[in-house]
Amino acid sequence: MSLRSRTLITTAAAVSAALALTASPTVSASADSAAPDARKLDGAVLAPFQVEVRGGTVWWTDGFRGTITRLRNGHKKVISHAGAEAVAVSGRRLAYAATPERSFSRLVVRRPGHKAKVVNIRRFERTHNPDGKVHYGIIANYSKCAADFFNSQQPGSARYTGIVDSHPYQLAALPRAAWAVAEAAGNDILRVSRSGHISVVALLPRQPITFTQKMVDDADAPACLVGVRYAFEPVPTDVERDGRGNLWVSVLPGGPEDPSLGARGAVYKITKHGRVIRIHGGFLGATNLAVWRGKVYVSELFRGRISTIRNGRVVTVRSIKDPVAVEAKHNLFVGQLAPGVLGPTGPTGPGGVFRFPR
Repeated sequence: MSLRSRTLITTAAAVSAALALTASPTVSASADSAAPDARKLDGAVLAPFQVEVRGGTVWWTDGFRGTITRLRNGHKKVISHAGAEAVAVSGRRLAYAATPERSFSRLVVRRPGHKAKVVNIRRFERTHNPDGKVHYGIIANYSKCAADFFNSQQPGSARYTGIVDSHPYQLAALPRAAWAVAEAAGNDILRVSRSGHISVVALLPRQPITFTQKMVDDADAPACLVGVRYAFEPVPTDVERDGRGNLWVSVLPGGPEDPSLGARGAVYKITKHGRVIRIHGGFLGATNLAVWRGKVYVSELFRGRISTIRNGRVVTVRSIKDPVAVEAKHNLFVGQLAPGVLGPTGPTGPGGVFRFPR
């Protein structure tokens, strides 16, 4: 997926590309300067794509190094070097998503005293391609001029159906030893049973926009794009389960994640009956979310904040540069992306994992 700031189309959904964008320059405060009450749990991590909390233990991934770190009783230890990007914990079972050398996307479940169970997510996508009949691209006011423009940016992007692509990006523990998987490139939420059987919980809705004159001017695109309605792919970046059995999902909207096409990130709820409900939009780079006691918290990477929904509005809870992950368990736990970590030159400084009082 190409998410460069002036590119208007996308056909794949690799979240690593989304995170390669520079965060919004309007917010520059670090966690330390923005909140003196923040406690730094790790000052050397580079890409903490997910933070998990159970009891008094905290886990976080480093997607750049492919590691999982555990903090327990004040002792910090790297417990895995398996290329992990996401981690989830249930009882004594630890699961992580990894894409080793991009060969295949997998879910690995480890349990003390047992052989690790490996589930091939990419094989499921290749065999089933759940969004294979979903139409993306131009869905209204089609013209040859508009189609030519999109196809010149990325061949075949003017109109297409869901492609075969896999990137399991985040996880959540489910009852009966199952796991929910946010399949960022597959555009869906999957369920992996204890035995390793994979099924589709829900497809995420398309993310359509209508191009305005300003959007077209800012992108230096042809005038024929004005009024064109284009359906981008949804990119689910996190999945969490609440106490009532609902799943909550944060979504990047495909295409550019900077403000050029507006703040288009969203939060959805998937009911236990499988209904997909859009809760709120207007997020700028919704890379992760947390649900705690009836509240939802969203890390907005490109707006430099942790936000929540209050009285129908998105409001700031904490300002922090480049927040890529958030968890809420009594306190707020935030993963901060290192500057330049996924850019062409690599990291130019450390990121961090912080704990904030709620």
